[in-house]
Amino acid sequence: MLLRSIAITICILCLPVSSPARDNSPVTVTEMVFCTEIKNRTPIGMRTNFPDSVEQVYCFTRLSSTQDQTSISHVWYYNDVQMAIVDLPVNARSWRTWSSKRIVRDWTGVWRVDVISATGHVICTEDFTVSPSSDDF
Repeated sequence: MLLRSIAITICILCLPVSSPARDNSPVTVTEMVFCTEIKNRTPIGMRTNFPDSVEQVYCFTRLSSTQDQTSISHVWYYNDVQMAIVDLPVNARSWRTWSSKRIVRDWTGVWRVDVISATGHVICTEDFTVSPSSDDF
């Protein structure tokens, strides 16, 4: 019984005193997809696996904001190496925006885009794959 009391006391003492800091970003990502083109502010050819012949991939994000104006960034990574940063304005409380990245045929593997708030915090992240054309598409 004494050992159980000591174990419970140790567990209580090991609990964090405060919770980790939260990002107070005014922006929330309500949709994030990858596609082959954008027409009339709508993503076309949505998928998560692209052939190496794709040439260009778009990252489309639908946002909800508590402010009329702020910004986000799309940070593109290939195999965890940063390839591009695209700064994008958010000019309404409901906003759609996108960026794109040209894809070189040799860049097969895992890609990721982080959506970064104006305060510098990652508010959403998604990945996609570029596969050799010999794979079934």
